[in-house]
Amino acid sequence: MIIDIHVHTRFSPCGSIRVRQLERVIRESGIDGICITDHDTIAASSLLAESRHAAGVVIIVGLEYTTSQGDFLVFGPVESIPERLDAPSLARWAKKKGGVAIPAHPFRRSRPADVGILEHFHVIEAYNGRNRAFENDLCVRWLRERGENKKWVGGSDAHTLDEVGRVVTVFRNDIHTAEELVRELLEGTYTIWQRHGERKRGPVEVPILTKKAANE
Repeated sequence: MIIDIHVHTRFSPCGSIRVRQLERVIRESGIDGICITDHDTIAASSLLAESRHAAGVVIIVGLEYTTSQGDFLVFGPVESIPERLDAPSLARWAKKKGGVAIPAHPFRRSRPADVGILEHFHVIEAYNGRNRAFENDLCVRWLRERGENKKWVGGSDAHTLDEVGRVVTVFRNDIHTAEELVRELLEGTYTIWQRHGERKRGPVEVPILTKKAANE
């Protein structure tokens, strides 16, 4: 199942995608679904139609949570997430509540994560569609050298329609809910696809295969 797990809408100050455009762009991109990860808000959930699963697309609402130690994609019971958590507290909250927090673009020059906190997180965004190649390479190098039991995901970090689906995570099992997404991120098997060409299905390049996690 092909999911772009990092997509912003107009509810992010930097996003231009309207929620009502999502079903169409998912189909045109040849993927199965997306995760909305707006900055510090789940406001998009109020505009999602109840029938979106019946329409054959999957839209899961998470968020990109801001801390002084970096940004984190968070999935699970995000409607109850406390404000102003630091990164280790966010990791503990996610584990306690049955969610998952993922350091986003941790080696991006303009918005890096504190490398020292990565050990607190089980899943890392290794490939980000808006990163420069060397920024993704730095993350992959860190994961290979120090992230033996970490899982790797990728997302487009789309802010515009044409960016949706450029980097996706391909799951072996089907996903339709936030709970299923969290389970697969923590326990499942998946790969990262980097896709080129507008609205083109399938990978031109497969940068890395994720290994099955050693779950804790």
